[in-house]
Amino acid sequence: MQDGVGLHPLGVGDIVDRVFGIYRSRPLMFLAIAAIPYLALVLLVAGLTVVFAGSFLALAPLLTGDLAPDRIAAALASLALFGVIVAVAAIVVSLVQSASLIDAAAARYMGKETTVEGALRAGLRASPRLLGMGAIATLAFIVMWTLLAIGMVATQQWWSVLIALCGGLAASVYLAASWMVSPAVVILESAGPLAALRRSWTLSGGHRWRILGLILLLVVLQAVLSSLLSFVLVASFVTDQIVQLVLQQAVNLLATIAWAPVYWGTFAVLYYDLRVRKEAFDLQLAAEALPRAT
Repeated sequence: MQDGVGLHPLGVGDIVDRVFGIYRSRPLMFLAIAAIPYLALVLLVAGLTVVFAGSFLALAPLLTGDLAPDRIAAALASLALFGVIVAVAAIVVSLVQSASLIDAAAARYMGKETTVEGALRAGLRASPRLLGMGAIATLAFIVMWTLLAIGMVATQQWWSVLIALCGGLAASVYLAASWMVSPAVVILESAGPLAALRRSWTLSGGHRWRILGLILLLVVLQAVLSSLLSFVLVASFVTDQIVQLVLQQAVNLLATIAWAPVYWGTFAVLYYDLRVRKEAFDLQLAAEALPRAT
């Protein structure tokens, strides 16, 4: 284990503390893994902006009303294509970043060496399966809420709407807690989309409240750290509102990059913690480490 610490059941606070320890062991590596996908996205958007510059400029006459309708349609179609490409690229970047950080955090937690290149390669390999898993999970939420909406419309009673909304929110939270470690399962077990969701559901059984508590703790920590960082770096030294707004966005981006290793690393440690609790994974590793008789 990282820093010589063995596997054993961890509390919510212990999991976060362990993640920060992993982060401190190789901070530059984790920051690079988190930042490189964003940098690739920025470069892609910059290149696309140059390519679609004509479409942006073509819409300028709209301010004076001199643009012909056919040219408006062509320019808007180009901008729609630009938006779709950027959205798809952003999704891919998010998947690669999360998968890479989980892989790197898991390797460090298990006492293995890893590199930025190795983690990013693992993230690229896992991203199609992550995308498929996310699509299935999203479809499940959509189907559930669609059925609830149909029920509310069919009954047209205030009490049925209230019951449906409360039930839908409760079910959404339950599903989210049940599938929270599915990205770690995809990456660390090379599982397919459906297999990862089923495996995550099994591992989460009996521990969903702990998982929700862990997510709540992460949200609170991120909000506090981001607020402090923004106040110290921006609000305390900048008075011009425009400059403050620009710096605020830059600080938010930096804070997002810096926090990503903590967020995704948490689910790597949580995955192993659930395996220890449900499958005695610590005893399994200890047994495998014993010398075998010849």
